[in-house]
Amino acid sequence: MCCSGGKVKLPELQLPPEPLKSLMPGTTPESQHFLDNIGKYNSCFQMTSFGMPAKVSDSGFMPTFRVQGQIYHRGGFLLPPSNEEHKFL
Repeated sequence: MCCSGGKVKLPELQLPPEPLKSLMPGTTPESQHFLDNIGKYNSCFQMTSFGMPAKVSDSGFMPTFRVQGQIYHRGGFLLPPSNEEHKFL
């Protein structure tokens, strides 16, 4: 049922880079603050746009896309300059 009957093998997760790795255990005041507020930090990044070269396949019920190459997150200003349109709701 899952992973095509065991035919799909995912690689082991790599350890996160520093400083994220040292913020994960919750053993220091800084680390505990990070874990207590991780939802707020995550919310900061939900307003970024996702950019990449992609191929879109609309061959069925749900369109899908395949990422080819580097993924980019583009964060704009919350309030645009006066001569530009808003980019976020």
